[in-house]
Amino acid sequence: MISNKTINAMDVCVIIAAHQNLGRVSTTELSQRLQLSVSNLESILKPLKDQHIVSARKGPGGGYEIRGDLALISMWDIAAVFEPTLAQQGSEDQPIEASDYEWGLERVIIDTLSQSTLSDFVTPQALPQMVETPVVNRFKFKPLAAPMVPKAPNSVFQLHMAL
Repeated sequence: MISNKTINAMDVCVIIAAHQNLGRVSTTELSQRLQLSVSNLESILKPLKDQHIVSARKGPGGGYEIRGDLALISMWDIAAVFEPTLAQQGSEDQPIEASDYEWGLERVIIDTLSQSTLSDFVTPQALPQMVETPVVNRFKFKPLAAPMVPKAPNSVFQLHMAL
C-alpha cells in the first residue's frame, strides 16, 4: 500500500535531518548514499519542497535541509505528499466503495506514521559511512585505466618484418 517512492522520500528526509547540524545536503551526496539516480531524487525532492517540508538553496554551499522542527514533522506528513488516501480518491458525488478491511488498514498506517516523527529516526547510525575511493588529483576524478599496448604489428610493413 505504501510505494517505493514514499519509502525513498522518508529515507531522504531522515538523511537530510541527520545532517541538520552539519549543513545542507547536496543531491549528489543523497544519490550516493541512497543509490538512487539524481533525476529520481529530484522527482522526490520537488513535491517535498512544494509542501514546505524541505528547503533548497542553489550554488556553492547549497543543498537541501529540513524546514522546521524535526519533532513536529511526522512521517505521515512526508508520506501524505506521495500517498493518496481512499478518501481523496473518491469524489464528492461518488464516494469510493472500499471494504472495511481497506479502510481499517489505511487508518492503521496513517495512525502509525502520524505517531512517529523525524526526530525519532535521527541517530548517529542514520548516516551510513561511505567508503571513499583514493583521490589522485585535485578534481576528484577516478584514475584512468592503463592504456592497452597492442602486441600485433601496427602496419603492413611491420607485418612483413615479423614474418
